[in-house]
Amino acid sequence: MKKKKIAFVIGSLSSGGAERVITNLGNSLIERFDIVIITFSKSIPFYTLDERIKVIACRDSADLPTSFFQSIKLNFYLTKRIYQVLKTEHINLAIGFITSANILTTIAAKICRIPCIISERNNPLVEDVPKFWVILRRFVYSMADKLVLQTKGVKKIYEKKVKQHKIIVLPNPISSELSRLRDETVVKEKIILTVGRLDKNKCQDQLIKAFNALELEDWKVQIIGDGNNKGELQSLIKSYNLSDKIEITSKVKRIDKYYNKSSIFVFTSKTEGFPNALLEAMHFGLPCISTDCNFGPSDLIKDSTNGFLVPINDLVILKDKLSLLVNNQLLRTQFSEKSKETTEAYHSKIVVEKWENLILEYI
Repeated sequence: MKKKKIAFVIGSLSSGGAERVITNLGNSLIERFDIVIITFSKSIPFYTLDERIKVIACRDSADLPTSFFQSIKLNFYLTKRIYQVLKTEHINLAIGFITSANILTTIAAKICRIPCIISERNNPLVEDVPKFWVILRRFVYSMADKLVLQTKGVKKIYEKKVKQHKIIVLPNPISSELSRLRDETVVKEKIILTVGRLDKNKCQDQLIKAFNALELEDWKVQIIGDGNNKGELQSLIKSYNLSDKIEITSKVKRIDKYYNKSSIFVFTSKTEGFPNALLEAMHFGLPCISTDCNFGPSDLIKDSTNGFLVPINDLVILKDKLSLLVNNQLLRTQFSEKSKETTEAYHSKIVVEKWENLILEYI
């Protein structure tokens, strides 16, 4: 029997949470379905992709439009290209990831007369999405057959815009590839780890300030990530004379090495769509401290049971909780065990099965 064909649509296959989820879903579902990934622009996949998955780029470069007219022209072209791929590849179901891809995929799928599922990854309370897309989203999202959200908190917001029966909450799966690299034989080092894009929203400066205030002799901080705030963070580290204690590393392929050898994980975001890095750190058994931001950390951490939740931008409480973990090995062990238990529900096999059931509703 011939396999049904599904297409994922996303901007690119660079590093990032949505890109990792698509890779994991694609690799897991390839036995059951033929899979095509449509990207807006050509890029080398950051994560390892099964060779049977076909990747088709709408255009060679990722040049950004410089005017509103150019933007309209580009998005018309992208929609047309997505439609052409859906048609020529005989796709049975299209699945969009992230706002712009969701909108263009829905339009292209409707013209193609095939069902579509869209997956929103952004925090709807933080509109870093251009107004053009916000307006389009209001009209187009209700046309999709299903809207996949990551948390119950986000669902409450979208219920005002999209009919409830069209919404489903599916958490991000932990990458099965990453899960296999969890190694409990690795000797833990006195490293406080944080992972995330280096921008104002992630607030890595809070960790740097807390670490500086604690004056920890034999501990180090490892910041993994890249972004436009990198220079500012490096300047802050230098101003505290902590260059030998705090290191920033960008574009890391083997994140498992850092999860395995670190002793504490700190997550300082103001807002989240869903905190993939926090989920992964907990899966590796790292005792975690996270801001209690919208959305996601409180879905994962029960304060003082499997980690600490701290108020956003509260340096005093962050410093106190960090001090507690640094000085209490027993508490670190307790949080570590509870963290691993918490993430059982996010195992790739469990989440992928939910995605598969959803896909089968439409093809």
